[in-house]
Amino acid sequence: MNKIDAFAHILPRRYLDRLEPQLERTMPAHDVRYYREGVFRFDDSISDLDARWRKMERFPDYKQILVLAVPPIEDTGPPSTAADLARLANEEMADLVRLHPDRFEGFVAALPLNDVEASLRELDRAAGELGALGAQLYTNVRGVPLDAPRFGPLLGHLESLGRGLWLHPTRSAAWPDYPSEAASNYGLWWAIGWPYETAAALSRLVYSGAMERHPKLKVIAHHGAGMVPHFSARLSMGPGYRQVKDTLPRAPLDYFRRFYADTALFGARHAVRCVLDFFGADHVLFGTDTPLGPQDAVERTIADIDACGLSEADRAQVYSSNALRLLLSQQTR
Repeated sequence: MNKIDAFAHILPRRYLDRLEPQLERTMPAHDVRYYREGVFRFDDSISDLDARWRKMERFPDYKQILVLAVPPIEDTGPPSTAADLARLANEEMADLVRLHPDRFEGFVAALPLNDVEASLRELDRAAGELGALGAQLYTNVRGVPLDAPRFGPLLGHLESLGRGLWLHPTRSAAWPDYPSEAASNYGLWWAIGWPYETAAALSRLVYSGAMERHPKLKVIAHHGAGMVPHFSARLSMGPGYRQVKDTLPRAPLDYFRRFYADTALFGARHAVRCVLDFFGADHVLFGTDTPLGPQDAVERTIADIDACGLSEADRAQVYSSNALRLLLSQQTR
C-alpha cells in the first residue's frame, strides 16, 4: 500500500552549515547543546541523504513530505537573519523534491514568523515559485499565540492559497513546570509540554473564532494533535466552552474535528486508535516524525495503524489518500 509520510523532518546541509554558527552567536550555550545533541547529531539522516536513502529503501512505496526540523527559524536571530535562513531552507527543500521525485512528494515552507510581512512574501515565493505544499507554523511565536491579531493575515493567506498549515509544537526547558521553579525538570517540557502546546494552540484557534473566520484553512497537527483527542470532552464543556458559547455559531468540537492529525506517536497504538476515533480516518495522515523519533519510527507507526482494525479503504486514506487529496486540492486552486 502506498505510504506518504506527511511529517518527515530534514535539515538540508547548506542550511544546517549556516544555522549552527548562527545559534552560537544568539542562543545560550545549553540551548545550542540541546539542538546539537538532540536534533543536529541525533540521526545522520536529518541532513545526510545517503543515510536517509538507507532508511527509506526498507519500505517499498514510501515517500516523504519534507518539513524543516527545529529550532523555529524565528528563534535564530533578528527578522532579517530569519528571512535569509527561511529562503535558503526553502530553496534547498525545493531542489530535493525536484531532484528526487521518487522519494519526496513535496515540501512544506519555513517562514520567518518574527516578521509577518516577510512571512507573507516568503509564502508567496515558496508556494508560487518553488511549489511548497503549505507552511509550517509553530504553536507559539516567541511566546505569542497564533490567534494573536498579527497572524490573522497569514492564516487568511494560507487559506486563500489553498495551502496547508503544518502545526509543530515548540516549548523549551526555560518554561517551568511550576511557578516555584526556574526551569522544567525531567524533560517534561518536551514529553508532555509539547502535546499540551499543540492542544493549547488548536484550542485557541477554535475558541478565538479563527477557525470560524477561516473555514477552509487546513491545519495538520503533529503528534496526533497533542491532547485534543484524549481530552475532547473537557474541551467541549469546560470554561472555554462557557466563554464562547454565545459567540461561536457551532459547537467547539465541530471546529476541532475540522483539523487533521498525524500518527507520529512513537509506538503508542492505543493513542493512535484514540486519534482515529476522534478525527475519523478521513482526517488522519500517516506521519512519523522521522528521523527525530525512535530509530524505528516508521516501523512502529505502520504497526500502530495496522493494529487499529481499519478497513482497507480507511487504511488507504490514512496512508496516502488523505495527503494526496489535500495536496491535489492545493495544487489545483
